[in-house]
Amino acid sequence: MRAFITGCGSGFGHRLARRLLQEGWEVVASDPELEALSDLEGAEKYCLDVRDAEQVTSVCAAAAARPIDLLVNNAGYAVFGTQEETPISAVAEMFEVNVIGLSRVTQALLPTLRSSGATVVNLSSVAGRTVFPESGYYAASKYAVEALTEALYQETSSFGMRARLIQPGSFATRFLERATDASLPRDPRSPYASQQPIWDTRKFTILEPPQDPQLVVEAIVASLDDPRPFLRVPVGPDALRLLGLRDRLSPDAWVRLAGLRNGSPDTVGFDSDAYTPSELAALDEPCAARLEASAHALTQGHLDHWSEDERDGLIAAINAAS
Repeated sequence: MRAFITGCGSGFGHRLARRLLQEGWEVVASDPELEALSDLEGAEKYCLDVRDAEQVTSVCAAAAARPIDLLVNNAGYAVFGTQEETPISAVAEMFEVNVIGLSRVTQALLPTLRSSGATVVNLSSVAGRTVFPESGYYAASKYAVEALTEALYQETSSFGMRARLIQPGSFATRFLERATDASLPRDPRSPYASQQPIWDTRKFTILEPPQDPQLVVEAIVASLDDPRPFLRVPVGPDALRLLGLRDRLSPDAWVRLAGLRNGSPDTVGFDSDAYTPSELAALDEPCAARLEASAHALTQGHLDHWSEDERDGLIAAINAAS
């Protein structure tokens, strides 16, 4: 079996390349920094910047001289900041890697991938289906990866191809370091400065401390043995909490709850929403559907913006209803 992996210089890509080599795979390892691949003994190594269309064409043509059974689009990074303050040039550069670069590599290799009935693994994120303040542009790039992967599955499954979307939470790679380098520092004079401490608190109570990247490698490898043609693979307890509640609620209810957690005004809720503390306190008899949504939000750790007394009141209401 032969794998082509982008972004192998560090993080998930480097670890995955080493793991596959240990299991006897032939690995085509690529990265913009060729020297970062020096310890991948036995790999076929290429200098590849996915932003460079000519380089992508050349490297993929050379690699496709022999069958490829697995493509892992791992190259990517984040730019964080509010939509008002983030330079669009930085956003465009990120999209050039995360979306256009991924598409270049996939398109260039698809003839050989089709003929092999290959598997395509695209690195998404919890940000491929959820958003925090200041993550809108990064999340948009990962939402695009999700859409491209779904369409790729529909277009190529009749050729025996399979697709996987890997959705990690917080992991100890160079991700945050590179994001810091690519993003503007916060401006203390920003109109958003007073809200940013709330945003940080809400984000870091949901996300785990950076986890072992090997968990993501193991999840990717395990997905290759799964016979199902399409899989989304959340990795890490934070990913499971976020995406689990996201799937329990309606799309709009999820957005409204996330807004409340991050300082949006307490407004009247809808039938699919979790309750707010003020709504719950004012009711004689809660709606079963909204109470169920509130219970899911509580068990998944998404009501940390409630006081302890408010959470106790919700538990009492849940117990009374049951």
